[in-house]
Amino acid sequence: MRTLVAAALLTACSSLAEVRLEQKSDRVIVTIDGKPFGSLYFGEDANKPFFYPLTTPSGIRVTRGYPIDPAPGDPVDHPHQKGLWIGTERLSGMDLWENDPSYHRPRMGRILFRDVGRSVSGKELGELGFRADWLSPGNQLLVTEDRIMLFHSGIPNAHIVDIDLTLTARQPVTFEDHQDAIIGIRLHPGFDEKNGGMAMNAEGFRGEAGIRGRASRFVDWKATLENEPVGVALLDHPENPGSPARWHIRSFGFFTANPFARQAFDPNARSGAVSLRPGDKLRFRYRMIVYSGKFDLNASWREFAGKAEAGQRSVGE
Repeated sequence: MRTLVAAALLTACSSLAEVRLEQKSDRVIVTIDGKPFGSLYFGEDANKPFFYPLTTPSGIRVTRGYPIDPAPGDPVDHPHQKGLWIGTERLSGMDLWENDPSYHRPRMGRILFRDVGRSVSGKELGELGFRADWLSPGNQLLVTEDRIMLFHSGIPNAHIVDIDLTLTARQPVTFEDHQDAIIGIRLHPGFDEKNGGMAMNAEGFRGEAGIRGRASRFVDWKATLENEPVGVALLDHPENPGSPARWHIRSFGFFTANPFARQAFDPNARSGAVSLRPGDKLRFRYRMIVYSGKFDLNASWREFAGKAEAGQRSVGE
């Protein structure tokens, strides 16, 4: 009898193992294994695409709600820190990071979503590919972004997203050595160090004091939300420019993997700035994991880093 029940449960779980993508006018909604995960928001009023919220398989939201869906107790600082996003605060002097529409800053650019080139639901993977334009304050095209997001299904206690990002210069530009770039996450206030949350990198250094400015292949931030142990990890691919990334982190639940920052953390270091000519490309790959309970990050990083390459892909060409 127990064998039959177990088999029935296995069949039911496998039937739910899928990723579904649903496109709306201002977002793409992602459902994993029959449960909401989050949405890629790309409305023009966003000033840059962002993915919000991030949720565990049990349905716990691990990102701050403010300013999209404020929750009681949400900090209201840094409204540009929405879920997960990509950008840089210093691109030839222009800011494509701290660029919330509520700000009025003369050097503030924006990242304008153009189109979805690929949206595929699937049994084991869902794939979302899109193009966005990085624009100057005067709306000059600086960089074209082609991003692929792969959403995994069927993992009992984790949601995994692989991000494959290609940035193509359309004008001569420099990604400056600055602490804010290139992929960032803002977490639920329960991850704040003062509230009991704690981040740790691959080498075992902990918290803002131990991690900020150090090179590492991943950072894993843990907390207890709704009486459940949860974690959010960001993994840096070893073939990324500047790998292993330096990490900018703040104790209140913000962290970013940065391929350019060197002097930003050590004035005596060589600059990590990268200059591109029109047509030059930078490719970055990251893996984000949202999980409950225990998860083997080292094994996931080895699997992610060792994947066979099928060649660089882009959308919208």
